[in-house]
Amino acid sequence: MTQLQGIRAKVARAREHLLQLDEEIGTYLDLEPITLVRQIQPDGETSAIAVQVVTPPPVLLSLLVGEIVHQLRSAVDHIAYGLVLAAGNTPTRRTSFPVCISQPNQLTVAGGVSSEAQIRVEEVQPYRQGDPTAHPLYVLNELWNADKHRNLHLTALMLTNTQVFLSPPGGSSLVGGQFQRRAVGDNGVIGVFRFAHGEIDPGMEITGMGRSFLALGEPGPWPNDYPVALLLEELFNYVSDEMLPRFETLLAG
Repeated sequence: MTQLQGIRAKVARAREHLLQLDEEIGTYLDLEPITLVRQIQPDGETSAIAVQVVTPPPVLLSLLVGEIVHQLRSAVDHIAYGLVLAAGNTPTRRTSFPVCISQPNQLTVAGGVSSEAQIRVEEVQPYRQGDPTAHPLYVLNELWNADKHRNLHLTALMLTNTQVFLSPPGGSSLVGGQFQRRAVGDNGVIGVFRFAHGEIDPGMEITGMGRSFLALGEPGPWPNDYPVALLLEELFNYVSDEMLPRFETLLAG
């Protein structure tokens, strides 16, 4: 297998994991892991409905996220390895694709690459962008480090067009207050609807509607209210549609 074939195989494997992740997320959300719970407020003037996760995301989802991140970041490092070989040099243990959010005194690829390859490596560096920490190469690198050294915490969120309805015995519906979004805490609460005018009648039926998806609770250069599947798809597209085409003509084999 040539270097380029190996890189393409890793990118293809990441795509397979992306498809599996999408299926597993759908299976998880079909379990209806979110419920609505009445909360008693100490002020006696405000009632609240908590949006609570009763079934946390399965570990398999975090494993799949890690697999996707690993394959993509590994493919990028294999590009660096191939560039060193193409230059007629010998890669070292330190050969990897550099990712810099600030301009270094000298940007190098361990082992040495051609002048054309060096220019292209510099062109894709996050520090050359308006917001380096939002650059997909930096986000990918940080996700990779989180998966290696910490944990990719997934949290279920209900964010889009979210409403709560209280149905009194008479049959009409009362629409809930503004949704306050946040990541899952220790008690599994991801948001609260607050209502003025005293306590909520226990006899009222509580229903909710909205769009549920999974986001990353792990802190990093990514929004905690952004679908993780969409984030990973964007990183995949960057590696497959921008990184690989930029370097494939320079790779050995």
